[in-house]
Formats: sequence, structure tokens, C-alpha cells
Amino acid sequence: MLLIDVTKNGNKVVVATEGTVDTETAPKLSETLLKLDYGDLDLTIDFDKTDYITSAGLRVLLVARKKLSETTMHIINVNEMIAEVFQITGFSNILTYTLKEVNEVDCHLSFKELLKKRSNDGLAFVFAGRSYTWRDIDRLSQIVANDLAKAGVKKGSHVGICSPNSINWIITFFAVQKLGAIALLVNYGLKPDEIATLAEIGEITYLCYGAIPGITDFGIFSAALLGGRSAVTYMYDIGMGVDFTERLAEYDDVSDKFNETFHFDDPSVVIFTSGSTGKPKAVLSSSFNLLNSVKAISAECDFTSADKSCAFLPFFHVFGFASCIGIGLLYGCVSYIPVNNKPETLIDIIKNEKCTIFNTVPTMFLAMIQQPSFTPEALSSLRVSALGGSAISESQMTMLHSLLPNNHFCNIYGMSENAVITITHYEDTFEHITQTVGTNANGIEIEIRNPANGKKVPDGEPGEIYIRSKEMIICYYNLPIEKQPLDDEGWLATGDLGVVLPDGYLKLVGRAKDLIIRGGENISPGEIADEIAKLPGVADVKVIGVPHEVLGEEVAAVIMLKDGAEFDEDAARQTLSDKLAKYKIPAYFVIVDKFPMLGSGKIDAITLKKEVLAKLGLR
Repeated sequence: MLLIDVTKNGNKVVVATEGTVDTETAPKLSETLLKLDYGDLDLTIDFDKTDYITSAGLRVLLVARKKLSETTMHIINVNEMIAEVFQITGFSNILTYTLKEVNEVDCHLSFKELLKKRSNDGLAFVFAGRSYTWRDIDRLSQIVANDLAKAGVKKGSHVGICSPNSINWIITFFAVQKLGAIALLVNYGLKPDEIATLAEIGEITYLCYGAIPGITDFGIFSAALLGGRSAVTYMYDIGMGVDFTERLAEYDDVSDKFNETFHFDDPSVVIFTSGSTGKPKAVLSSSFNLLNSVKAISAECDFTSADKSCAFLPFFHVFGFASCIGIGLLYGCVSYIPVNNKPETLIDIIKNEKCTIFNTVPTMFLAMIQQPSFTPEALSSLRVSALGGSAISESQMTMLHSLLPNNHFCNIYGMSENAVITITHYEDTFEHITQTVGTNANGIEIEIRNPANGKKVPDGEPGEIYIRSKEMIICYYNLPIEKQPLDDEGWLATGDLGVVLPDGYLKLVGRAKDLIIRGGENISPGEIADEIAKLPGVADVKVIGVPHEVLGEEVAAVIMLKDGAEFDEDAARQTLSDKLAKYKIPAYFVIVDKFPMLGSGKIDAITLKKEVLAKLGLR
């Protein structure tokens, strides 16, 4: 298959091709070129999206070249395979062409190798008023790697990193990678018992720690962790009080260490699932898994070295790691790391540093626009924001578009097991961006199955989303075969409910476990939440199922209101009755000041349900 696009500007014509120019497709290109007026034509053939060309295609180019001169026929963006064909056939002496620019790094390198390639580049991160180059990160991580090696860390060791976002977090991560160890990224916002649980699940032997808000007595925590049920035997301080730059003089003594090369698909990172609906699982991944997700995001966001990113998302989260650290590694842009996650702080950084990228969860964007310091002008430097981690309603997205019309918002649907499954596109309609999560990212297969029996549903019907791709996780670490997520054909059950629309776009309708079954009727919480979000005064909403003696479950809507707003329950029911079937209208409306949140930016569904049941007097 060959796609051809022709653009004309006076006598200058650009013919862009996509696909392969071979025996079957060359006639289509020939027909296109023969229709051109060759009088004073200046022709450019753009091979940016062309994979290969055979002798049939070469003949078409030769005929066109016969009619034009060396200065009036140009072939641009030629890949290495096509250039090799030109060289072998001698067409390199006949045609004028330029090679396609290729980024100097790709996903077929380990984190260690990528850092080495970046080490000659300039500014990488800015944190707490200090700037760090890639050379700084390379040298400082070498010093930390030496510390960890002395403590016994080696290839395959499990090293936990439990700290708020900081430059020390980044230095430590690369130190772990230089040793070939596996970095287990721990949510620093967890309570001590929860951290101990993750250490047990991931068999963490070494723990690098920073400030952990849930710990009031670190001595007690340390003693419990080192002598408790976890495998932790060594703890290493990477908190704000530690300044690794004070030790730069040590670099010369360790510069020639840790030279082993690691494969890009070696296990290198564990990201824990949030545990929002159950016990967390340890997702084992490689640099290839994670960085392919970065490239999938960049395909729609077009990251470059000129960008400036406000790197707010927690690094322990798959979306945060990919979109805050990964983009710098692959594209060389500068990342500004906030010292806290307060909305006012983020507004100040974006405004003062003229950030162009702000990848985030919808909850944070919605919180920012409600701050007294927010003005559209404060965020006017933004050109792109990838939104992921949780759902956003159509009305909320509409509001963001109206406030920041020059910022491109793209929706990402992903999970810890595969960071980017679908994504919306630059050319998408407003309806696509507000109502769907886009189409399959490169290499992702999607299948919709009946959650009751696991069988594929007919096209256009909702069901549980299954995915399959080469970028998926390696496995859940240390879980028995019956609990591994892949079936015998390599498909992974996401636990999410969705429907593939006729145009190929995926629309999410809820979580399989969140599905409310009321009197035998299956109810999607997302559908109800979308309508409630449109009601006056509603800032955010979460719809859940609560127990009912007769019906099994009943619908409850948990609502956060905008400042100063009041909620009229009767008016809400009346409005919703025009949009929803009677059985879908909530039996309960619960008003809350805020939702309990996980460190990943998602709502803590387990805690929220407990709080709602307590308020309603249900069990």
C-alpha cells in the first residue's frame, strides 16, 4: 500500500509518499508524477514515511529525473535502506537526495548506555534553584554507584528507591542502572507498613530513602524494616540533606569502574501497581519497555531538545517516569523538578521558566485552574500536555481547551504494565479528544471481551479491554503462574471496560471491578459520572456501587463542589432523568471536601468506598 500527498505552491510541488514503492505501488506514483506540469517545475519527493523502494520505483524516479535538472528535482528524508539501494544501483550519481535525520539515541539502548551518550550534552535538570548537566548526572551517579557496590549491590540486586522527586532520586536511579541492578520504584507517600509490604513483594534488599511523610520516627521505621518481614538489609540516605555535588572530587577515583554492558531488554525497573483495587503487584520491565512508551507519546507531542518540561508527576509512577525522565533521555529537553506538588508551585515554575511541556493527571490541572494565582497568561508558554493516569470528563476537557486554547491536550490511556496503550492525535477532532482516549499506540493490539466469559464481543459492543504488544511487561515479579497477567496467547486483561468505535477510537466506560450490578442490570459508573460532571457547581465526581439488600448494589455519586457552590439534589435528579435511564440515577449523593488520593494521582478507590459507606451507615 502506498499513500501519496501532493502539495503545490506556485511552481514548487512536494510529493510525500508513505509506505513501500514496489512493483504493485510504483504505478500509483508514476500516475501522480505524470500529471504534473513540468514547464518550470521545482519538484521535491519526500520519503519521510517511505520504508523501501524497489527497481520498479527507481524506474519511476528515473523518468521524472529525465524531465528535470539536478537543481529542480530533490528527494528528501531518505532512510538508510533506501540510500543503500541508491548506492548499489548507481542512482546516487543520478539523483540528488538528503538523508533522514535520525535521533542519536533510540530504545535499543540500556539506561546506562543512554546516560553515557547524553553525558556530553548540556543542561538536563533544574531542582531547588540549581542546574545539573547530563555530565553532572553521569559523574554523581558513578560516585553513588560506588557507595552501593561497597554495600553489596551488584547485577540483579533489588534496590528500592523511596523518595519524593529530587535530583538525588535521579542520580540514585542511574547509579543502580550502572551496576546492572533492578530499581524498584516505591511510593514515598505510603505508610510504614505499606512500604514494608512493597519491600516484601519486590524482595527489596537495599532501600535508598528520602523524606517519607508517613514516618514520624525514622529510627523505629528503620529498625522495623531491617528486622521485620522484608528482605531489606541496608538503607542509604538520599534525602534533601544530602548534597552529592560536595563529593565530586571523588569521581576521578571511580571513573574507570562499572564498565559492564547491559542489554536494553534486561530487567531493570520494577513499578508497583497502585493497589487502588487490591494488593499491589510488582511489574518487571526493561528500558526497552519503558522508553518505547516515551516514543509513543512523542509521536503525538513532538518533543525536541528545545522544550522545557515541568516534571511534576511522581517518578515512581510509570507515567511520571516516562514523561518526566524518559523524554530528557531520548530527546534532550530540560526538566524542571518542583520542590513540592502544590498547584501554586507548578504555576510559578511554568510561568517563570516558560515551560512548554506539562504532562500531568487531570486532577492536578483542574486544581491549578482553581488557584487565585492562575491566569491563562501564566500558562501561555505551554504547547503540549499529555493527560493520563485517570479519566477526565468532556465538560472538564472543554473548560481546559477554552482557558488554554494554544496548548495541545492529548489523552493517554495506559497502565503500569504498558504505559501507553492508546493516544489521541494532533489532527483529531474536538469530539475525539473529549470523548475518547485515541487509537492504538504503535505496535499495540486491542481486543474487547465479555468480562463474564472472556470471549470476544462483536464490533461496537463494550467489554473488558485486552492488550498485546512487544512493549508490555516481562511479568509480575514473584507471582505464581496462575496469577501472571498474560493468557496462553500473550493477551493481558487490563481490568478496564471500553468500546472500540466504528472509526477505531477507544472509549473508556469504567473498570471491570467498578461495574455496578443493580438488580441484574450492568451499570457503567463512567457514563453516570460524565453527566454529573456537567451539572452546575460540580468540580469532580466519582460514581461507585454500594450494597443494597434487595438489588445487590445501588448507585452512589461522590461529589466535590467548586468553591462557594451549592448542590441541589432534586434539581440534579431532574436533569439526570433527561439523560439517563431511571435505574442509573444515583440513589445517594455524597458531598466531600476532597477525594483520598494515591501518590500516583489516582483516587484511592478502596479508602473512598470505606468513607462513603461509613457516611451512609452501610457495610
